[in-house]
Amino acid sequence: MRDLQAYLERVSPLTKEDWNLTVQSFKEEKYKKGDFFINEGRHCNKVSFVSKGLFKLYYLTEGQERIMLFFVEGQFLTDYFGYLTQTPSIRPIQALEDSVVYTITRDELNHLIKTSQTWSNIARVMAERAYVFAVQRANRLLHDDFDTRFITFMTEYPSLLQRVPQYMIASYLDMTPETLSRVKKRTFKNNPSLKSIHEGIDPQLL
Repeated sequence: MRDLQAYLERVSPLTKEDWNLTVQSFKEEKYKKGDFFINEGRHCNKVSFVSKGLFKLYYLTEGQERIMLFFVEGQFLTDYFGYLTQTPSIRPIQALEDSVVYTITRDELNHLIKTSQTWSNIARVMAERAYVFAVQRANRLLHDDFDTRFITFMTEYPSLLQRVPQYMIASYLDMTPETLSRVKKRTFKNNPSLKSIHEGIDPQLL
């Protein structure tokens, strides 16, 4: 759990007691590629920290999969809307790789928040970051052109270019795979320094 501890320490310094409570509350879970962290129609009553692996949050519309979020190492993972509203999930979360997470239940997290000022601060920061990210993502999809979306994605998630199929990236950026292909060619022509990232991609992911 050293990666979890390092993340939490960057948010708010932990006392020895805080960390002991954290270790007692979080449990390791493993997911195989294709496993669901939460499925549609189920209540999401847990939050997890991704130690290893990758997940997608998506929904289906007219039979087409639309990816809303990727969760990578060093991020907290949950269906935030379902968790906060305590309603059945309408957006499944699925592992794209064999993954390891550290999970805490709603009841255990609420207990930490009530008993530890440090954890109260951490929960507030987590909520703020989730809100800011959601607003930023919505604004980018509304206002950024395709080229800007792709460049922002490469900057924020460079490792995903080597880890997920390009059609999933296109879905996340709300464009067709054909449009993404044209955007990539134009971007690499205008920004040669970015091309080295793309050249390392497994051809099977293209």
